[in-house]
Amino acid sequence: MRWAPFFKALAALQGVTLKEYLLKSALDAREEGEEKALAELEAFLQARIRRTETVGFSTRSVDEIFDSVCAEKGISPQNG
Repeated sequence: MRWAPFFKALAALQGVTLKEYLLKSALDAREEGEEKALAELEAFLQARIRRTETVGFSTRSVDEIFDSVCAEKGISPQNG
């Protein structure tokens, strides 16, 4: 374990135990990933909202849209 002394030193510099340092690092990285995913979802939804405001709502059912996409992709839709 050649990285252990490095992480121990980083933890000591922050005045926390190695366990606390590693947990904080892991949780911070997870939060950053969640924030990025949320930002991507918000951007996706904003684009959809803008399109709906300019073009309007679709009159097709979800099944009709699904069948249309499957036909475009050359995929056979699953029944049931």
